[in-house]
Amino acid sequence: MQISADSHLDHGLTDAQVAHIRERFAERDGFFIETFDLPETLGTVPCGLHGPLMGDDPVDDSEVTFEVRNGRPCESRLCDREPRLVPTVTVIAGPHGDESCVLYTAFGGPLAPREAGDPTIPTDEERAESVAFWATHALSR
Repeated sequence: MQISADSHLDHGLTDAQVAHIRERFAERDGFFIETFDLPETLGTVPCGLHGPLMGDDPVDDSEVTFEVRNGRPCESRLCDREPRLVPTVTVIAGPHGDESCVLYTAFGGPLAPREAGDPTIPTDEERAESVAFWATHALSR
């Protein structure tokens, strides 16, 4: 797995954590998604996901706003809760340009479904799952 200028690394990971990801997945090829816990010596990373997947109550609509984040094609469901620190990191990587495996993104916390308005959701079933998930979850603003 390569890290390129297009790799999305703005989720609060330290240089040491990124180096660990690079080493852990150095021999990977092709598309993959993997969630793992960092070694204790590498600390924690911020996770902005809130809701039942994180052990929280559902995020009520009364504390939610919708905003477009980072040039995305759809609005995100956001709340004013602070990110929590977690040892869990999710890595998504795959083909990009001439490379067979480039880091797309790495972030703190578990994998969540694509946001309901994401035009890349391929099936009606996946869109319904996304709508249901994001009705009870939100991201830190």
